[in-house]
Amino acid sequence: MTTSAALADTRRMTTATTRIKRSGPAIRAVLAEVSPDECAQFEVEFAQALARAGAEYDLAPAEAVLDRWWGIAVIRANPLSEQEQAQLARAREGVFDGLWERDEAGNWVQL
Repeated sequence: MTTSAALADTRRMTTATTRIKRSGPAIRAVLAEVSPDECAQFEVEFAQALARAGAEYDLAPAEAVLDRWWGIAVIRANPLSEQEQAQLARAREGVFDGLWERDEAGNWVQL
């Protein structure tokens, strides 16, 4: 593919999304498989949050850790495809041709 063709690449992307439950065991299982270092960090943060929740009788600390790490687990389990990485690289360079956005009326338009 030539450089100009790469910049004009507007093919549709298809995705397969791995769904992950927002629970400690589900998040830990995904991270253990795809990112062991982050799994260890999640385990420490979640244990600390559970200890704090127990001491304060408030689940908010544990919920905050789950919120943060659930997002990370979903991203790690669903890495960007080569095409998506190329599109992201173009956008970082200021090239938005082929991307979609909503206009003032809320309709999707291609740039």
